Amino acid sequence: MRHLLAANWKMHLYPGQARDLLYKLVKHWETYQWDTHQTIIFPPYIYLREAVELVRNSPLSIGAQNGYPGEFGAFTGEISMAQIAACGVRWVLVGHSERRQYFGEVSALLQEKLLDAQRRNLSVVYCIGETLPQRQRGETFAILRQQLVEVLSSGVDWTNLAIAYEPVWAIGTGVNATPAQAQEAHSFIRSVVAELGAPADSIPILYGGSLKPENAREIFQQPDVDGGLVGGASLDAASFIAIASALWG
Repeated sequence: MRHLLAANWKMHLYPGQARDLLYKLVKHWETYQWDTHQTIIFPPYIYLREAVELVRNSPLSIGAQNGYPGEFGAFTGEISMAQIAACGVRWVLVGHSERRQYFGEVSALLQEKLLDAQRRNLSVVYCIGETLPQRQRGETFAILRQQLVEVLSSGVDWTNLAIAYEPVWAIGTGVNATPAQAQEAHSFIRSVVAELGAPADSIPILYGGSLKPENAREIFQQPDVDGGLVGGASLDAASFIAIASALWG
C-alpha cells in the first residue's frame, strides 16, 4: 500500500502542547481503527523519547526531522542516526527544503545521511523540490532529476524509502500548487526513480506544499499523489485529522 501521511511539526510547540496534540491523534487513530494507515509524526528532537512512548501500541510512528551520519563524534549540536534509532524512532527526514536553504545541505551530505539512516534500520522520507525562480525559468524537471539522481543513484534500499515533493514556492507563501501541477511533478518523479532501478509503483510519493483540509482531497485524487507531508496544518489536531480523512475517506 503506497498511501502514507506525515506530520512535520518543525520548530513548534511547547512540551505540554506536543503531548496534548499527540494524545489526540493517538486516540483518534485508535478510535477509528486506522491501524493499517501509515502515519508518521516528526516532532522536534527534544520530544522524541516521550513521543515514542506515547505512540507505543498505536498505529502511529515517530520520525526525526534530521540526523547526522554516524554513531558518535565531536559534532556539537548534532544527533546521530544511530542515536535516533536507539531511541525507538523509525523514520527520519532527509533533504527538507529548509535544511537545504538555511543550513546549506548539499547532495553529497544528503546521500551520506540517507544511506547511513538506512544502515541503522531507519526508513527515510527524502524531500525534493524547486524554488519559485527555478520554476519560472522552466527548470522544474531538471532540478527534480538532479536532486533524485545525485542522492539515490546507488546503494539505496528502496523498500525503506518514501519521497516527498515540496514545491518550495508553495510552502508558507499562501500560493498552492494546483492538483495538475502536483500530478505532473509526481509522475515525473516516479519515472526518474524507475530509471534508477526502483520499484517505482510501490514507492510512496508525498505532496508537501502547504496541504490543508481545503485542498487535500483534490490533490490526493491525483493518481501519482500517494499522501502528504503536512507542515503548519499538522499542528492542529482537527486539521490534520481532516487531511487524513481526505486521504483515506
